[in-house]
Amino acid sequence: MTKFAIFVCPTGTLAEQIKQFLAQSGDAEGAPGAKSSVPGFTLVEGFEEQGSAAPVYTQSLDRAFNRGLKSRPSPVVTMDGLVTKPDGCGMAITAPWLKQVMVNFACTVKSPTRKTPLRIQEALDMPLACGVDQKQIDAIVAQAEAAIDCQTPTQWEMRFYQRSSPNQGWVCHRSWDLGGGQPSLN
Repeated sequence: MTKFAIFVCPTGTLAEQIKQFLAQSGDAEGAPGAKSSVPGFTLVEGFEEQGSAAPVYTQSLDRAFNRGLKSRPSPVVTMDGLVTKPDGCGMAITAPWLKQVMVNFACTVKSPTRKTPLRIQEALDMPLACGVDQKQIDAIVAQAEAAIDCQTPTQWEMRFYQRSSPNQGWVCHRSWDLGGGQPSLN
């Protein structure tokens, strides 16, 4: 079986800053994107499916995206910045329109071979460190603040990825332009 996932990814300067931070941070080993080279926020968690089913998903994503275009806000994605949790930290975004597109997609995609339901992420964040104590969190946040400029206006894409085995990187089947996004930071 093949693993698929749907991400919302920044492009340009912000994407490069995130990639460099994840590559340089040993604490990011457990973070999605650190090993996969996908600097993005998971919209739909990884799910297993036959590799030949990729066109079913890209076509369904395309239909869900196009159905939502009439109500698409500007910006689609808002950067909320760095967030801390009791055992880690990450970057967060807000994208309610994309969540609606994912609900539409999950309700309409038909696959006779997928064994588990699609899981849409409630909180859109990208972990930078997980399972660490507060002292480590503070140090990682300081490193992230120095390396990543969350105030950078950026372009965003929704991307459909495939990974055939855990040792292989993610391959993007299709991307959808979401336009520019602005930080909501104070």
